[in-house]
Amino acid sequence: MYYYLILFLFCRRKTSLDRHRQQGYLGDVVSLFRLDEFKTFFCVSRVSVESLIGYIADVCNEKDITGILVRRSSGGSPQIPLEDRVLMMLWFMASLDKYSALADIFGVSESTASSAIRNLLKFTQEQLVDRVITWPSNDELQEIQDMYEELKNFPGVVGMIDGSHIKIKRPSVRGIDYYNCNNQYSVVLQAVVREDMRFIDVFTGYPGKVYDARVFRESPLYQTGQERCGNGHILGDSAYPNISWLLTPFRDNGRLTEAQKRYNNVHAAIRSTVERAFGLLKGRFTRLQRIDQRNIETIVQTVLTACVLHNICIMNNDDFENLLIEDQVPMDPNIVNMLDQDQEAAARKRLDIARRL
Repeated sequence: MYYYLILFLFCRRKTSLDRHRQQGYLGDVVSLFRLDEFKTFFCVSRVSVESLIGYIADVCNEKDITGILVRRSSGGSPQIPLEDRVLMMLWFMASLDKYSALADIFGVSESTASSAIRNLLKFTQEQLVDRVITWPSNDELQEIQDMYEELKNFPGVVGMIDGSHIKIKRPSVRGIDYYNCNNQYSVVLQAVVREDMRFIDVFTGYPGKVYDARVFRESPLYQTGQERCGNGHILGDSAYPNISWLLTPFRDNGRLTEAQKRYNNVHAAIRSTVERAFGLLKGRFTRLQRIDQRNIETIVQTVLTACVLHNICIMNNDDFENLLIEDQVPMDPNIVNMLDQDQEAAARKRLDIARRL
């Protein structure tokens, strides 16, 4: 009797540990996907996947980085091909599936799936952000300015800035700091975009309770923006300070002139590009609708990876129509009213443009 009891318990334990995993999914199923089917599951085109792999290969070869492109032999199990790991990471970014579900789909262990995805997120943050998210050259800045002056009669525009909240679980460290005024945990993503919705500057990781104006002042852009913009300027909403290289709308006190109203209308029309960029980012990469990691470093890696992938898709004309409407967070009037030394000069510059419109 004792023997049969042990045998029963062993078989039951083995059955509970055995999990059904898809075998040959990438080779037998994904490889046969039509272009639209591939995009349905991974939310990017095959061309964008090839472009991402190309970036990874270039960095690994230039810097002699091992472990991503190829792993030195250690006598262990063979490494999963890079393309397979990239597809796992893309599925992770395009869904809210847990590592266990991804492991079952791709026929690997949960630890293998987790390790492969985390390594690629870390690599993307460390090696690809500065390659893919870049400030326009002087010639490109002039082209952007010329375009907006021709189309909108608004001179000097080189980009648009805004902040977006990325929902997260309560972080394991100082979690209450990330509880925002919408009663959710979040980190702030500050981004500057150009005319085609590509990100040209990103900064993320600050707690959701911090308002856009303070995030801006703590970001590297605040120190380098004047030099980057030259004689031009970026456009931001009223959450930002009005300075010589970042122009905001006139505050509507009920007594705006017609020139000021026209300025605000054109300003808002141009600035809507950054809002659409955030909508596209979150629509394509569902993971950003609620990141379930609790480690801020991993959260930042996930957000920056999405921004890199977003740019790669745009550069490859990889369209995606599922746009989301971004909720606006109320601004703190005490922060918004902070003054800069050049605020007077900025006000004159803004008024001059308003009159020219």
